[in-house]
Order: sequence, then C-alpha cells, then structure tokens
Amino acid sequence: MAARGLPSGRASLRRRPGRAQLTTGAVTGVLNRLEKAGYVRREADPADRRRVRVVMEEGAQERILQVYGPFYERIGTLFADYTPDEVAVLADWFTRARALMKESLDELR
Repeated sequence: MAARGLPSGRASLRRRPGRAQLTTGAVTGVLNRLEKAGYVRREADPADRRRVRVVMEEGAQERILQVYGPFYERIGTLFADYTPDEVAVLADWFTRARALMKESLDELR
C-alpha cells in the first residue's frame, strides 16, 4: 500500500532525472544515499540488462511515514478548512507557479 505521494513498486532510473529536474549524476548521488540508508535497492531489469530499476526496500515506506506522517495529517486538517472551490484555486495557483518556475529554470540552463 503506497501513501499518497509516495511511489510504490519499481522505477526506471532513466525516467527520474528529467522529471525531478536533476542531472543523472545528481540522481545517482541521491540513490546512493537512499541505498546506503536502506530505503531502496537497485536491481537489474530482467528484460533489458542495460537498465537498472530502483525498488523500495521492505519497511522503507513505514519509516518514511513515521517522519512525514504527522505533517501529512496536519496538511489534511488544513485542507479540511477550505471548500473544494478554494482548494481548486490553490491547486491552480501552485500549478501555474510551478510552470513559471520551470520556465525560469529553463532560461537559466
């Protein structure tokens, strides 16, 4: 069972860097730290030996939720104070702000 916002299953390394706006080297560094801390492991893709998949370790999600669970609960309580229409405005603002940030980052590259 995956918590909202937490990935489950396997992920290809190839898809992560661009999505996170990180270089492949930066993603490798992050994965090295996550692997060392026991959150993930790399495994060969049985269909393509050139690919590596990242798998969340057993118990990692529970460890993550121990840290972030109280925050998730507080955010849920905060959102409960807003109407669906107000949440839609907030979602729109964050979506548009993210697009502007991406545009600015792209200009810097």
